[in-house]
Amino acid sequence: MKFMDSIIKDSMYLWEAAANESFLEEMGKGTLDRQKFLDYIVQDSIYLRDYLKAFAMAMYKSDSLKQMQVFYSILGFVNDSENATRLKYLQDNSMTDEDVDKMQKLPACRNYTQFLLDTAKDGDIPEILMAVMPCMLGYYYVFKSVLDKYPSVKDGYFAPLVADYTSEFYKECCEYWTEYCNEVCKDADGEKKKRLSKIFEQASAHELYFWQMAGGKI
Repeated sequence: MKFMDSIIKDSMYLWEAAANESFLEEMGKGTLDRQKFLDYIVQDSIYLRDYLKAFAMAMYKSDSLKQMQVFYSILGFVNDSENATRLKYLQDNSMTDEDVDKMQKLPACRNYTQFLLDTAKDGDIPEILMAVMPCMLGYYYVFKSVLDKYPSVKDGYFAPLVADYTSEFYKECCEYWTEYCNEVCKDADGEKKKRLSKIFEQASAHELYFWQMAGGKI
């Protein structure tokens, strides 16, 4: 079993719990309260700003041009696709990115982003990867679950967000980054792999808390 297969398996209970959160269930059914969805979009937009900072720190710590280019590639995707979709939803509510810049982080968002930034500041490249990957890979998992259970979601208000994370392109991105992580972590010893697995699990837990926050549970 490859390294990433192993650590994903160990954190799958958190991903499954996230996929079954009421917020995502209601999104799939098309019954999600629009204000609740807007609140999520705002917090997720705030989160993406610090997510980008973690990748920027990985670029700073890279030891080759090729590695820098790999991390740089994610910056364009976040801006051109992820943030673009969120901006459209914000515009639907007469808001802009500048408005989001003035918003406060809710506790689950604040705790998650602090975890990302602390790991990016103090960790090495493999550790940074383990902190950021549960967001990328986990989003494919939970939104694919929503689409599989509620195919009609692709025709409703939430379709652009779901489409971003269930497209063939996004799937290929997840596969690429999974293999890249396997390559980067292949020479890690047993203790290091335990450390990396723990970071991945902690980040996956933060993902779950974020969905619970979106649903108003915390």
